[in-house]
Amino acid sequence: MAPRRTAEIDRLLDEAQGKGTYLSVHDRALKAALERRVGHGLVSPRPSLYARKAYWEGLSRRQRELHILRGQAGRHPNWTFCFASAALLYGLPISFGRLKKCHVLGTGTAHSSLARRHYVRRRGVVLDGVRVTSFEDTIVDCLLTLGFDEGLVIADAALARLGVTRERMAELVLRLGKGRSGLDDALACVAWADARSESGGESMARAVMIRHGFMLPELQVVVGNANCEGESWRCDYLWHLADGTTVAGELDGHEKYVNPEMTKGRDAVAVMSNERMRESQLTLYVDRIMRFSYADIVNEGRLVAKLEKFGIPRVSQGG
Repeated sequence: MAPRRTAEIDRLLDEAQGKGTYLSVHDRALKAALERRVGHGLVSPRPSLYARKAYWEGLSRRQRELHILRGQAGRHPNWTFCFASAALLYGLPISFGRLKKCHVLGTGTAHSSLARRHYVRRRGVVLDGVRVTSFEDTIVDCLLTLGFDEGLVIADAALARLGVTRERMAELVLRLGKGRSGLDDALACVAWADARSESGGESMARAVMIRHGFMLPELQVVVGNANCEGESWRCDYLWHLADGTTVAGELDGHEKYVNPEMTKGRDAVAVMSNERMRESQLTLYVDRIMRFSYADIVNEGRLVAKLEKFGIPRVSQGG
């Protein structure tokens, strides 16, 4: 490849990386040159979107999906992202399975191979240079379509972000979702929403507990650190059973060992060591510690079995 073309591609890739997106070009000759480099230092995460392989490998799954949306926004400036795509852009926890296509309002020339159109009356706003539905519209659209488990994830996060009561959020859902299907599920999500939930996994686990009628735990309970005055630990869930037994619930996740925001510069060994120390401290304050994983939530029979094994009672018939 000619040195001039190579220099041009490197410059364009640098610009795209600086903007937190993938490179997208319309020039046919330049696109052909990029296609020849795919597999030789470049990757193409979506048709007509390109990135350096090393850069792409250094991104988290969430970052990769955000890059895709920004890249498509650059290619299709008239698109207004909505539903799951807008939720991701707003930083809401959304399942990656919902992002196989871009979700856009049903106007303009949305190609079926790239995007799913939604024919709803929504106004668009600009978020970091990308057109999206408003935050409130995005929340309600997701609650109307995601079902109870994933909807509770959105409801928990939205309640924390909006800083409102469940009653106010229910009013929002009724106003923006009037006459649309899924309204009962959306209102159920709001009724059970809890702003203290700190991750999508924690919310989905609680959804399983609700549907199966289990006693719900307290969330993010702070306990003291017996070895260091002034420090404290938190457990994801805490149950106080009728016989006086206390059970802590801890959601294990691979992310806590690899996400820089959670590891805070520590390597995986140091993080695991800290987790063991934390668990040993919890045993001074609780009788049992129930650990479970995201796989247990997805295969909910496993989570139900663990809840039963650790003596968490059912308080209702569930859903």
